[in-house]
Formats: sequence, C-alpha cells, structure tokens
Amino acid sequence: MTLSTRPDPSAPAALRAPLVLLGTTRASLLFVTTVFIATLIQVLATPTVALWESPDLEWPLPTSIPATYGLLVAGCALQAAALTMFSRRPGTTVAIVVAVHLALAVGLGVPTWVQGMHIVIAGALFLVATRVSTARVVAWCAAVVVVESAVLLWFVLGSGESVTVGIGWVAANVVSLAAPAVAGTALGVWWTTKTRRVQQAREEAELATQEHADRVAEAQERERARIAQELHDVAGQHLAGLITLTDAALTVAPTRADEALALLQDVRDEGRFAAAGLAGALADLRAGGVAPSGTTRDVRSLDELVAFWRERGATVDATIRGDVDALPAVVSTTAFRCVQEALTNAAKHAPRAPVRIEIVHDADRLVGTVANAAPDHAGQRRAVGLGWGLSGMRERVEILGGTFAAGTDAGGGWTLAFEIPVGSGGTERS
Repeated sequence: MTLSTRPDPSAPAALRAPLVLLGTTRASLLFVTTVFIATLIQVLATPTVALWESPDLEWPLPTSIPATYGLLVAGCALQAAALTMFSRRPGTTVAIVVAVHLALAVGLGVPTWVQGMHIVIAGALFLVATRVSTARVVAWCAAVVVVESAVLLWFVLGSGESVTVGIGWVAANVVSLAAPAVAGTALGVWWTTKTRRVQQAREEAELATQEHADRVAEAQERERARIAQELHDVAGQHLAGLITLTDAALTVAPTRADEALALLQDVRDEGRFAAAGLAGALADLRAGGVAPSGTTRDVRSLDELVAFWRERGATVDATIRGDVDALPAVVSTTAFRCVQEALTNAAKHAPRAPVRIEIVHDADRLVGTVANAAPDHAGQRRAVGLGWGLSGMRERVEILGGTFAAGTDAGGGWTLAFEIPVGSGGTERS
C-alpha cells in the first residue's frame, strides 16, 4: 500500500492537493519496516538489558518471558501496520497506535518499557496532519494527550498509589508523549502548508504558460497582418515604380529606342528590388520566432525613400523639423508608411508632378503633409492598386489616437495629411 495523501473527492477543495509522501509501494513498505524495527529496538531494550545483566532475575510480570516478548513484537508490528491506513482512515490510525500503547503499558504493568511507542504516535499525527484540516489534527493531538493521561492515572491509582503521587508520576511521563506528539502535529501542518503553496505555484506557472502561449498566438496573428501590410507597402511601391518606368519606355520607344532600352534595364533593376522586398516579407512569415535580419524603416529613413523616387525621375522636396530620433518607434514607423504611401500614389496618379513633404515634430505631436501638384494631361493615367493603402494608413494613425486626411486640394493636386500625438495620451492608447 502506498503512503500518500491522494485527493479525496469528499474532502474540502483546499485539501485535495496531491501531497504525496511516499510515491511507491516499495517505499511505503520500507517506511513501515523501518518504523517497526526502530520501535521494537526501543521497546525491547530495557527488558533485554535487565535479563542480560541478571540472568537469575525473577521475572516480575504476570506473563512469561516468551509471551511478553511476543506481545511487544506484535504491538510494534500492529502500530507500524496502522500507519498504512492514515490516507483512508486517519482517525482509525491514531486510535490504533494509541490503543496499542496503552494496552501494553497497562496490561504488562510497565509503562516505561513502551515509551518508544510515543514516536509512532507522533508519526501518526504527522501523517494525519497531511490529510485532514489543521483544526481536526490539533483536536486529535489534544485528545491523545488527555486520553493517555487519564488511562495512566487510572492505572497508577489502581496500583495503590496516592492521588498526589499518581498525578506527579503521570505528569512526568506524559511530557515524554506530549512533546513528540505536538512536534509531529506541528511538522505535519507546516509540511502540508508548504506543499500546498508549491502546488499553487505550479498551477499558477501552468496558467502563466498557457497565457504566454495565447499571447504568442495573438502576436503571430498580428505579425501576419503586419507582413500583409508590408507586402502592400514595399512591393506596392516597387510595382508603382515598374509601371512608371514601363510607361516611360512605351512613350519613347517609337522615336528613341536607346532611351527605351535604358528604361527597360531600370525596369529589370526595379523588378529585382521588388523581388527582394517580397523575399524579406516572406522570410518573416517563415522565420517562426527567428529575429528579422533588419529593422523596420521609420522617419529617420526618409532620405533613402526620397532618393529612391528621385532616381526614378520624380521631383521630391522633403523638409523635416524637430528631433525625429526621439519619436516612439511605432509613431515614427507609421509616419514613414504614410509618406511612402503618398509617394507611391503620386507615382501612380501624377508621375510627373512635383511632390512636397513636410514633417514637423514638436513637444507633443508629429504632423506630416505630403502634397503633389496637379498632374499634366500627358502624365495623368488610371491608377492600378488594391485599395488597401489609404485605409491601412488611416487605421494605423487612428489606432495611435491621431487624425488622417487625404484628398484633392484647390489646385487640383492631392494632399495627404496626418497628425499623431507623441505624449502619453496617444502612445498609451496604442
């Protein structure tokens, strides 16, 4: 039988924690055998030493020497076996170990011989303390001390001693029982409390692990949405460049074949850029937790963006005022995407019109404006796109607590404007 405090469906919820003392039958058997041998040695020590020193000593007990030894061995065995019942019948376990001790102490008339059994009583109270509530085990400990005192006092008074002598003798002998009994009870209560805390910590750790897994899954979903937006922003920009270069090549091909060939070479290079951008975004999808090789571009990369479009023949003028290095990353990235989307749209709708960019960062906000002039008739054409750009930019800005507007201006051009709070109000709302 395994000595363990396994959960009992009828026990209170606080008592159903898996408090395992001895997890295998072999360990339980070893424990019971050890208790039996240790108790037997202590119980047989006094009579054995007396017989060894005085072989001719007249045996003072009503039972013969073999019978006395047999009773002591049987009593120790019964006490040790009773410990295996504490998980199912804790009260019965305590009652048996106490009853065996008192029966031998009173029946043989030599209570001092069986004082070694006090350790078994203390052990039983310890085991029971891991199984029942603290109030119950404390009550049982007190009941054990009271019952032992009453029975031993009755035995002493029955042997003809006075009440004063009997009380003094019982008080001296009960102390040897009360001390280990109280210690065993206290140790059992302490062990149970500590083990329940460990179990609670384990459950909290499992809950935290599950919450972490849920957050990781949520983050992965958000990352997929971000990568989809990256595909639109990065690849869309390059595709717009491809369309611009192709239109230019078609325009000059009939009369200037050399220029058309050079433009086609630019188309090839632009296609390589687009392929690289797509490969980077798809690599993020495949990474599965691996950190990306590069960082997301933000307002600090605006010069690179402007240079990109200038190399493709666009007239772009950019002005930045304020310390953009101090911007929160999410604000700076969002502003960059807005400018990138505006330049891409300008290339789609008005490829020959000049574009003016203005970024202003003051104490508590970031304001951006991207405006292109009205397209001339030759450069104006029907736009090709998926319709995600402006709506995606608006969502990004509004999530940060900002405002976003885009539309035609009085001169027939197009203006995109945004304002994002940089103080605690905007950033914390994000």
